Amino acid sequence: MASVDLIKSCIDSIRQISEHIEGGIVYLDAGVTESFQFIGAYSVLLELGARAVCSLENMSVLDTVGDWNSNSDPARKFVVITSRLLSDAHRYILRCLTSHQVVRHCIIFTSISEMDLKMEIFSLGDMSKTVGKILTDMSSLYDIGRRKRSAGLLLIDRTLDLLTPCCHGDSLIDRIFSALPRRERTTSHVGSGSQVKLGSSYLQRVPLDVQIPLAKILNEEDSKIDNFRLLESVEAFLCGWNSGDSDSQVADLINLSQKIHDKPSHSGVDRLTGSFVSSDNFRGMPFLEAILDRETKEGALLVKKWLQETLHRENVTVNVKSRPSVVTTPELQAMIKALSRSQSSLLRNKGIIQLASATLSALEESNCTKWDAFSSAVKILSVSSGETSQSLAAQIGDLINKSALFGSHINKGKRDILKGLISLQDALLLMIIGYILAGENFPTSGSDGPFSWQEERLLKEAVVDALLENSSAVNLKFLDGIKKELEANVNKLKSEEATEELDIDDFDDDQWGKWGDEDGEDDNINEKVYDDMQLKLELRDRVDNFFKYLHKLSNLKRKNLPLRDGSLTVEGNFDEDTYVGKGLIYKLLTRVLGKYDVPGLEYHSSTVGRLFKSGFGRFGLGQAKPSLADQNVILVFVIGGINGLEVRQALEALAESGRPDIELLVGGTTLLTPDDMLDLLLGDSSYF
Repeated sequence: MASVDLIKSCIDSIRQISEHIEGGIVYLDAGVTESFQFIGAYSVLLELGARAVCSLENMSVLDTVGDWNSNSDPARKFVVITSRLLSDAHRYILRCLTSHQVVRHCIIFTSISEMDLKMEIFSLGDMSKTVGKILTDMSSLYDIGRRKRSAGLLLIDRTLDLLTPCCHGDSLIDRIFSALPRRERTTSHVGSGSQVKLGSSYLQRVPLDVQIPLAKILNEEDSKIDNFRLLESVEAFLCGWNSGDSDSQVADLINLSQKIHDKPSHSGVDRLTGSFVSSDNFRGMPFLEAILDRETKEGALLVKKWLQETLHRENVTVNVKSRPSVVTTPELQAMIKALSRSQSSLLRNKGIIQLASATLSALEESNCTKWDAFSSAVKILSVSSGETSQSLAAQIGDLINKSALFGSHINKGKRDILKGLISLQDALLLMIIGYILAGENFPTSGSDGPFSWQEERLLKEAVVDALLENSSAVNLKFLDGIKKELEANVNKLKSEEATEELDIDDFDDDQWGKWGDEDGEDDNINEKVYDDMQLKLELRDRVDNFFKYLHKLSNLKRKNLPLRDGSLTVEGNFDEDTYVGKGLIYKLLTRVLGKYDVPGLEYHSSTVGRLFKSGFGRFGLGQAKPSLADQNVILVFVIGGINGLEVRQALEALAESGRPDIELLVGGTTLLTPDDMLDLLLGDSSYF
């Protein structure tokens, strides 16, 4: 299988515009900033003579103050590199022009430019067809008379396969990006004090910049463990010496232990924020690319191997037990600490240390337990979907009830919560998965949805009860307007439980003093019951709308032509076992490379092609429709995002096709995790 050095090609394209970058202030929009971060292009821009590299959306008149390559003359030009269309980026460019009055030259580079490839565009899905048409209309006649290498661009709608990114597949990259916190979204401003008005087509996605808790790993000292052991011994002695007077002393010791545990050793640098490949002396992109298509165990073994090679190169020894085919968190932590003992070693090997720290976070017990619990739940739903709708509905209801129990334990402040229990948000995401599976297997069970009205009524009641008892789910978008009321209701339930525990003996109180106040108490009780009933009725309406949204998701198969006609199901020479657990990209590439027809796959003719079809085609000079399988370079782009599991499955489909001559590139609008899918479907980015 051939490979394309995409990083080198991008860096070379930047060097080709070196004359324009030299001596100018470079402005990058959010998309370019993230892309340049992963290819390590910042140092290249400074090497080519850029006076400053700044954010386009958050530009300031003070950007020239950060000029690292300045001289006595002010900057006379600035360069804008944007991933947006000019119709969307022009407002930011105009702001730059009005802010920098001394600028005499403005150079703009967009994501649409002349390429060395002649693109044959194919699309699958409604949104992809719209994008494919726009790309085709933007092409000009400069291809006439030029000999260029042909390439196929396949655009795919994410809505054709929502299950794969929702599920927790076996991918180390997916685990890493799910375990690590992301940089928070930043709001861009066009003018001072005026916020950008986002249209209905604007989608706020989570940035790919992660926060790697390297300082937390390096600050865990053995002396701290000894301090905790001493505190525990003194606490046990005090409890045994005088249990009646030791409460305050024990509380002081507990507070002291918490202070020792929470005391930061490096304020402000608890996390290293940014890309895995931002270090110049680290071959970050080849390493990251190497684990992108790896399973969890295989990828962790690669990281362990790279750590061992780095330790050998640095001549550092680690006293830790190690087995060749097993990766443990204590082993990784010991090697990370050994490489970070000296500042020079930390700086030389910061990249591999960051990647190993991210892997360590992904392999922590809490993260693995939750991931495995979700994966097991998905497997149970998949098995139930092959039986009856009653069985699948019962499994979904059981997940909702368990999540409500989990929330009630948290609200009561209990410490003995069983690990592996899923939260209510996770249960709702599993409900979405269950409805999609039900729509594929039981499309005619109910009039509106895949379940009968009795089964759905029980599910609605379970969701309503879970929301009333759990305040951690109030960030769901379909609860907008009643979030404060739900939080107040949960707090009220907690206070009532605490009051009931205190009132253990009501007969000791003198009840005669309350004679005649029963009417006032009845009025308060009636008002309280009315408020509770009003909140519950409002919540029922919100839940009804949520289930209507689930009905739409369950009908995706009937609405999409490729799924409805069964074009991606097993037929012909395809092995049924290879299709189990595979996503849309694998199935689609398997069929395309096998030269099977895919209903719904649309080819977008170029300007020249349409000319031949409409004019010269009448004289027998028409062109045959090209096939995607005949292209030696295939670019697969998923509008909506991809995950690491789909990258591995795409490479598997290419390897099984027996076509080592094909160069395959897989990409998407972003890298998706199950948490991202929850936000896209039910969070702030949802549209229902």
